Amino acid sequence: MADSLLTPTTSPAPLSTIAMVESASSPASFNPASPEESTADLESSNLLNRPEAVVFILIATLLVLWDTYLELLDEVGSASLSARQLARRLGTTQKMIRSRKRLEDFSEWTKTLDPEGIAWAYTPGGVYTPQPE
Repeated sequence: MADSLLTPTTSPAPLSTIAMVESASSPASFNPASPEESTADLESSNLLNRPEAVVFILIATLLVLWDTYLELLDEVGSASLSARQLARRLGTTQKMIRSRKRLEDFSEWTKTLDPEGIAWAYTPGGVYTPQPE
């Protein structure tokens, strides 16, 4: 019984395990980055390896580009205004716009009221368009 107490019951660790532990704790493999930074780097690199994440990023990018495209179209297409829109832009009433739309000095009058100094003209389609300078 005394002999069983003196003999080890577990086998010693293999040399390869000892070598791995020593190399992991050696100064050559020391990583000064914090664990949070290395985890964040791994997560971001792994994120792009997932197809659903790439598809999501592509769809989000397309939606942003589409929204920008529509805004540009609105700016270009907003060259003609209704009486209500023009009245709001000029800071006057629709009634005043309608009463002056057929007068000869309408373009000059709108140019004096427009915040950007744009002269407007009435077109038979019922909209007001900016006049070239």
